[in-house]
Amino acid sequence: MSVIVSIGKALPRHCFEQKLLAEFMANLFQLAPKEKRALSMMYAKSGIDKRYSAIPDFGLTPQDWEFFPAAKNNVGFPNIEKRMAFYMQHAVPLALDAIQNCLPDHFDKTSITHLITVSCTGMSAPGIDIEIVEQLGLNNNTERTSINFMGCYASVHALKQADAIAKSNANAVVLIVSVELCTLHFQNIDSHENHTANLLFSDGAAAALVVSDEIAQRKQLNGFKIHSFYSSLIYKGKADMAWHLTSNGFLMVLSSYIPSLIEQDFKQFFNEALAKANCAFADINHWAIHPGGRRILEVVAQALSLKNKDLLHAYEVLKNYGNMSSPTILFVLKSILETPETSIKNKYTFGAAFGPGLTLESVVLSHV
Repeated sequence: MSVIVSIGKALPRHCFEQKLLAEFMANLFQLAPKEKRALSMMYAKSGIDKRYSAIPDFGLTPQDWEFFPAAKNNVGFPNIEKRMAFYMQHAVPLALDAIQNCLPDHFDKTSITHLITVSCTGMSAPGIDIEIVEQLGLNNNTERTSINFMGCYASVHALKQADAIAKSNANAVVLIVSVELCTLHFQNIDSHENHTANLLFSDGAAAALVVSDEIAQRKQLNGFKIHSFYSSLIYKGKADMAWHLTSNGFLMVLSSYIPSLIEQDFKQFFNEALAKANCAFADINHWAIHPGGRRILEVVAQALSLKNKDLLHAYEVLKNYGNMSSPTILFVLKSILETPETSIKNKYTFGAAFGPGLTLESVVLSHV
């Protein structure tokens, strides 16, 4: 087994109230009064109070926009080249902030043997992995893995890779960093799917340090012990959640059927995950469910007969940050890790996240 010994998070400096963002969208799309009221109601019911973005434009008047042009119908909107240049400019500093907030005081960065970078909102070669190695001062022979385009569940997949590395190498020190600039791919398209994406997604980064059991015990490091992973695919949802590259940036497909699909299959998925972990429902003390949206949290609660307080950490992350895609579940895990009662022995934390495929990924953890 391996141990997550620390988690750090980072946010861009621009923070926007959800009400302000609703007004921005209504004005941008020049909605009629009835449509504006409907959009405002969607934002008010989202469960989100505020979100963060690397782009200042959402809080500015059109004449002061820095990234988007003050034009209608996507005329002159940034092409994919401009968006990727912006990503490389802002993603690396945000990732470095998350790493600095993750690494313990006086930590020897040269002891890091592996780096796993996670992102679905930007790509390049050389990529952010090489920039991080260079700017953080890691060894130039640090083994690197990039997990791209997996969406909101990708950090669970990264933990799975880190766990496998630590199991095979007792001296491994694995650094995971997930960074997403979701708002970079804002599209000026007046559709229900696009309005849904625009009210949910935000920017953020999170980092996690994973070591082998041997290192954790020798250095008396506390955190989450990783017990098992389980994943499944819901093929009937392939077309309902997707992320496509276009000349105008990355285009999100987000169907309103996703919560229903998750609700139909989650109970069986959960039971199979617990069976693999060899634990029971009563053993679960905390729930780290990816807050892909308020409705997703509601259907998970319904499927497992949970109360709202059981998903408190997920609701709080959704409320204060929105859906940052892959870093979001690490924000939830960090919140749980910092809760005093997390340290109850023989109790587990169950984590789950969802993404394109439709993919369900889970992890079972305990406190050490």
